[in-house]
Amino acid sequence: MSARATTDVGSMMLVRAGVAVGLALNAALLVAMLLAGQRLNSDFMAFWSFPRFVAGHDPRLIYDATALMAFQRQLYPGFGSFYPYLYPPTLLGATAWLRLLGFGPALLVWNALGLAALGLAVRAQFGGRWGAVMALLLASPAALITASTGETAFFTTALMLAGYGWLGKRPWAAGLAFGLLTLKPQLGVMVPFVLLARGEWKTILAALLVAGALVAVSCVAYPPDLWALWWHTLPRYQGQYFNATSLNLNIIVTPAANLVVLGAGQRLAWAVQVLVAAGLVALVWWAARKGRVETVGALAVAATFIAQPHAYAYDSVALSVVLVWWLAQAGVSAGRLVLAGLVYVGPWLLLTPWHHWFLFSPVIGALVVALAGQIAKNDG
Repeated sequence: MSARATTDVGSMMLVRAGVAVGLALNAALLVAMLLAGQRLNSDFMAFWSFPRFVAGHDPRLIYDATALMAFQRQLYPGFGSFYPYLYPPTLLGATAWLRLLGFGPALLVWNALGLAALGLAVRAQFGGRWGAVMALLLASPAALITASTGETAFFTTALMLAGYGWLGKRPWAAGLAFGLLTLKPQLGVMVPFVLLARGEWKTILAALLVAGALVAVSCVAYPPDLWALWWHTLPRYQGQYFNATSLNLNIIVTPAANLVVLGAGQRLAWAVQVLVAAGLVALVWWAARKGRVETVGALAVAATFIAQPHAYAYDSVALSVVLVWWLAQAGVSAGRLVLAGLVYVGPWLLLTPWHHWFLFSPVIGALVVALAGQIAKNDG
């Protein structure tokens, strides 16, 4: 057996061991949460409450913190927290069906639909390797957080994977995926720059048509001025997040949040966030003009998490797909495995008692640099 073949076998063993470690960490964390009596699926309480609130109130009040908080505490006796509605009005229509089911059945259907969408996207993009890739995704700590809290990452990862995976091959289908991603628009922050830089006009048209249809339906179903209310409430909620003393801000994986954790003022944090975002837009534009669509998609997804101002660790299920793309193109080495391992287990580290010692945005930044280097080396 050649030295390279021996290295490849050893690398595959390390990757399989990494997946096994991920599964073990997931299992340990889930058991710990159950033993501690923590209430799982807490974020899903928000999604389940929103359509119920709109059904019995003026929809404009969905962006009124006082009214929504009072409703949630009435809906969940003993509930002492609050889940604001931070999403565009289009998500109200997409989640309206949750009113038809009780909490438990709704959560099961929600997770089942998310996993089905993710499985279909993985199968479409990875063919015969889809089972291994899906196992890698489901073994990730981010997947555990998503499933246990009822978050949206299975859906959004499926849409990002489908959009970037179909780009250049099935332009209308890619546009459909990107149009639907506007339901959580911050995760599509890099999409316009990739599409414009590559001149993907059919995909742009399809995305605009889908997004426009979603907006039109929301304006028919709900008061159109919900859009203005959404736009005006976002900065206030963001400031409240950064000022809150009871929140684990490290679970927000952006440079601004990490700087606030380190003691920086909000003005400095936001200035750095804007500079980072501008730099990443320029980098993604360069990559889109220069690189192959597979590596450009990987770079754009990774950059998304530190370019936007409000990304959570559970959203980083998508980063596991980026790792697959990256290692397939660059090959496996000790240094790449260390970085990949940090990206992979990062969400779990943010839930440990040592979360204040781990900042996720520099790790994602290192992945972005590695991806850009790969594009410069191989795609030039």
